[in-house]
Amino acid sequence: MAIESIKKLTLVSSRGTGRHLLRTISRLGTVEVIDAGERFQDSEGRLRHEQVSTEEPDERLRKIDFILSLLNVFAPEEQGFVASMAPVPQVVDPSEINHAVNNYDLNESFRTASELDETYRRSERAKSEIENQLNELIPLAGLSFTLSDFHRPARACLVFGYLPQESLDRIDPSAEPWRDCEWEKIKLTPQRGEEAPLGPERSPRMKSAGSKIPVIFAFLKEDCETMKKALAEIGFDEIQLPRLPGKVLDHVMELRGDLAEVEARMAEVSEKARAMAPERRTLITLKAFWLANRNQGLAAAKALNGRWVNILTGYVRSRDADRLEAAVRKEFPEAVLVFEDPKPDEEVPVSISQPYMIRPLSLLVEMFGLPYYRNFDPTPFLTFNFYVFFGICFSDAGYGVMLVLFASYVAGRTRLYEGVNNFARILLYSGFSTMMFGALLGSWFGDLYEPKYLGEGNVLLWLQQKFALLDPIEKTIPALLLALAIGVINQFYGICLKMYGAFRRGDWKGAVFDGLFWLILLPGLLILVSRLFVRTPPGLFRSGLCLFAAGAIGLILTQGRDLRSPVARILGGVASLYGIVGSYGITAFIGDTLSYCRLLALGLTTSIVGMTFNMLGGLLRDIPYVGFFLFIVIVVAGHVFNFVISILGAFVHSMRLIFVEFFGRFYEAGARPFQPLGFDSPLCVIRKARETDK
Repeated sequence: MAIESIKKLTLVSSRGTGRHLLRTISRLGTVEVIDAGERFQDSEGRLRHEQVSTEEPDERLRKIDFILSLLNVFAPEEQGFVASMAPVPQVVDPSEINHAVNNYDLNESFRTASELDETYRRSERAKSEIENQLNELIPLAGLSFTLSDFHRPARACLVFGYLPQESLDRIDPSAEPWRDCEWEKIKLTPQRGEEAPLGPERSPRMKSAGSKIPVIFAFLKEDCETMKKALAEIGFDEIQLPRLPGKVLDHVMELRGDLAEVEARMAEVSEKARAMAPERRTLITLKAFWLANRNQGLAAAKALNGRWVNILTGYVRSRDADRLEAAVRKEFPEAVLVFEDPKPDEEVPVSISQPYMIRPLSLLVEMFGLPYYRNFDPTPFLTFNFYVFFGICFSDAGYGVMLVLFASYVAGRTRLYEGVNNFARILLYSGFSTMMFGALLGSWFGDLYEPKYLGEGNVLLWLQQKFALLDPIEKTIPALLLALAIGVINQFYGICLKMYGAFRRGDWKGAVFDGLFWLILLPGLLILVSRLFVRTPPGLFRSGLCLFAAGAIGLILTQGRDLRSPVARILGGVASLYGIVGSYGITAFIGDTLSYCRLLALGLTTSIVGMTFNMLGGLLRDIPYVGFFLFIVIVVAGHVFNFVISILGAFVHSMRLIFVEFFGRFYEAGARPFQPLGFDSPLCVIRKARETDK
């Protein structure tokens, strides 16, 4: 029930057996391979690393990722409720892995996927080009003349565009430069019998015309520059007509046909890609297999090879040492295995093993960081704290029942997925805590037990009257003092754990100087401060003064013990009382203790929000005919909303009290996890034998 014992492994086998040996080790999943060159230094060059190529697995992984990317675009995986909460690995049997590796034609699937991808991308480009052309031509589809006729005149210049009606009305045909110019308004509507263009919205150019009208101006080519300048001055917006044969409408309809063909081709590609969706599970299995194969190659590069031997080093859990030795000796009788304890200064990977009931909270420890190998696992020591904090923050018995039912369902659906299952079980146990504290604090879906909502003698009212001990809304001060008392106790608990860790390391000075003296000073400080609020008996006050003085003197004399100068040591000790130097401080104690007020604040928030929704529903209840149904809708929807929001708040703030106010007193994290070579990964895991039997 703690950090597992780790042995350092040295495995010597005959040259040429390295790859076979690694396959055996990978199948067992018990050894974390490390670089043998860090331990065996060979200045004469008789031992060297093997040059390993990962080209084959890299190429296969590239193809698999390409196919999976295509499937994610055209056939996204529909995630169930469990998978939507957090990524879960795919659970496979060994026979399924063998079938995927030996029977699935990856090259053929990659070829098909590549062709589909290329066809779709080519069709996308063609579609974009057609749509751009349509956006240009659709506003002009109503032109009755052919474009070739528009561009045919040799001596005259024709310009087409949009002009405000008032500007056209102000043109004086007898004045310069309009004397030698002709113009005509154009009606942009299809001629009778011609089909109107369908499809894309009108182009930005058409929209920008606004209230302007289409007009064609004709003038001599030698007057072109002068006329275009004059047209610009009166607000003429010229449109360059494309040089196309026939009418614009004919080209629009032709492009429409081309667009339909391209879209049909894209739909066909999409359908063929979706038909490959059943291959996703096999592809994920193959990806996990080739990732494991690649890792084996990288592990082989960490071994040392001599003329006759292969040397491999790593870490193995002590409980797996016998099983590893038996398996290796069975396949490689000549192999030599040496197990040693890691050196005191060695950075050892950490593997944590916990009993079933407290195992879920190891998830929180992993989120914060793993303890160092020679430290202790804090998981058993935070179990009670976390569930108490969560229960007080949530503190509604009705919500506790909902949480137990919800978490039980999730836990039952995620037995194969350790990470999600641990989180579900955290919520499950937190639900029981919420039920208990909610009943003690008298909250059942807020105040839904009130007779004005459910009538006299309802079940919730009976439960509330039977179990309620403290109403934090009516007795806020006692509830606040209770929250602060929990904070003080938890602070002392953290200091005790600091002493425990120091004694484990053989550091009795740290245990006494950095722990015991604070446990003497802080109770004395609390007794002295209590005199500001209540009448403290003289004997108790003197005892508090003595405790504070004894603890302060001890801290002043010891907290600066690493400093050379006696004066500096004393000054450092004085500063440590405030918290500037040293492991703790009075200000840190006060600040951390006040942080536990959030227990009351979160609990009150949950109850008050629930009461608010009850009140809103009650206001609508008396509406004739529909009032009762509105009451049900408001109350159910409101409490579901409050339930979800309050879970998030209770979980986050409980974690904060653990990570900051509790772990800050004693816990040091930063170790790396034990990562054995094997198939299992966040992507895919092999079903264990006991799971198969079920």
